[in-house]
Amino acid sequence: MSNALQVALFIASLTFVVLALCIIPVAFHLRRKLEQLVNTTRELKEKLETLVGDSHKMVRDVAELAKRANQQLDDVGRVVETVHQWAERADRIVDEVGSAIEPPVHALVRNANLLRTGIATFLQFLLHRNQHNQKTKESDHV
Repeated sequence: MSNALQVALFIASLTFVVLALCIIPVAFHLRRKLEQLVNTTRELKEKLETLVGDSHKMVRDVAELAKRANQQLDDVGRVVETVHQWAERADRIVDEVGSAIEPPVHALVRNANLLRTGIATFLQFLLHRNQHNQKTKESDHV
């Protein structure tokens, strides 16, 4: 073989050995990082499974709360409807009682006002007459 070929084979062998010496630590380092990645992924999976379970429970609880809230809103709607009906009945009763009582009360008030006016006029007439009689008597004495 020629010297040039031997030198080329030697350099190629040397390059192969150096490359192998560099690749082996990199491969071990890469393997450790992959193991760390697998462990981290496994932990993340466990935490995500817990989170998913908690999320499902929370969704069920929210659905139950929504169902209860809807039932309570329905109950409140029925109560409001009942109160509205009672208020309408009370308005009708007040209107009927008012229409039955209002005319006699107005008549009583009108009669009381007429009576008061009559009594006031009568008393005024009596007082005015007595004063006029006293003045007449006094002028007769003088």
